[in-house]
Amino acid sequence: MTLEAETVIVGGGVTGAAVAFFLTRAGASNLLIVERQGLASGATGICPGGIRQQFQGEADCRMARHSMSFWRDINSILEPEQPFEFERSGYLFLADSEDLYAQFRDNVALQNRLGISSQILAPGEVARLLPKLRLDGVVGASWCAEDGFLEDCHGVTSLLAQRSVDRGARLHFDEALSLEPESSGWRVVSKNAEVKCENLVLAAGVDTPKLASTFGLKLPIRAVRRRLGFTEPAQERLLPPLLAAPERGFAGKQLSYGVFYFGWLRETGQEDDLEYLEKGLSAGSTLLPPLAELPVRRILAGFYDQTPDSRPILGSVPDWPNLHLAAGFSGHGFMIAPAVGEALAASIRGKTPALPLEPFSIERFRSAQPAGHEGLTI
Repeated sequence: MTLEAETVIVGGGVTGAAVAFFLTRAGASNLLIVERQGLASGATGICPGGIRQQFQGEADCRMARHSMSFWRDINSILEPEQPFEFERSGYLFLADSEDLYAQFRDNVALQNRLGISSQILAPGEVARLLPKLRLDGVVGASWCAEDGFLEDCHGVTSLLAQRSVDRGARLHFDEALSLEPESSGWRVVSKNAEVKCENLVLAAGVDTPKLASTFGLKLPIRAVRRRLGFTEPAQERLLPPLLAAPERGFAGKQLSYGVFYFGWLRETGQEDDLEYLEKGLSAGSTLLPPLAELPVRRILAGFYDQTPDSRPILGSVPDWPNLHLAAGFSGHGFMIAPAVGEALAASIRGKTPALPLEPFSIERFRSAQPAGHEGLTI
């Protein structure tokens, strides 16, 4: 079977769905999303739903801030049958060392300059914000009350895709096996079809490097195992914001119905589930002792597409006309998907994106090894 489309998006996660949404909103209709299993079946499916603007780099902050307007107005934009709840619960980052606290101060200064309303908190201010938190050893924090949480990542992805279909896009559930450049564009070879297109968007998460290698492009993306633990509900409301303590290796949040979800940030992928839970709960209970007493009812596991600097690879690729990359999100894909989708859609249409894609170009890996970046994935 041979199919044709003006633009093919390989990958039906939130990024691919967002690109399709913004392309069709701008008038494109001859568009095909090729997805192996189902929408949001990869990294999007294990995303905890955190949405934050507190990043270390200027380009990253701009992407996150631009996306925030979408999350704030999501119900008027997507018009779901049942409204999505974007919970403005805030994000709190704790520092146990003066070095990290100094980095937080630099980050907040940058964020404030860009219009993000983050702020630095002293331990006493953290205690007033979260009286149940044990702050032994904490020297300070950064906090943004505008950041938040949207639990239904599957629902958002599905509705982005559905709105694209409403405007003429098509979904093709099949496994892409190889990608071949042609004089007039690209050919996507899948198990059950061949698809010819002018523009190709490669947004296949951890499968992106394998697919790119079929036409000779090497990408610095590796699959990194990530897990989340979910407890039984706690009766007391202890932690409304999402909290991250990088130096303790802990991040977590209490959901509205009492359940805690948490991640152990030092995971290597070699630990069995029991060891993972023990280390995650041990780290978390130094801040919230009741965590140690809560039974864990399930673990959610999957893989993130990780780059060396924990920043995505976005945009066109020199020497490969009409190829557009959207991968390597390192756990940040859901929160910045709206801005990424809008920028890539503009670039594909030959327009200048509102936010430049150059800071996320693959060229940064070709010129020199990028400097380390904050790699928090929750």
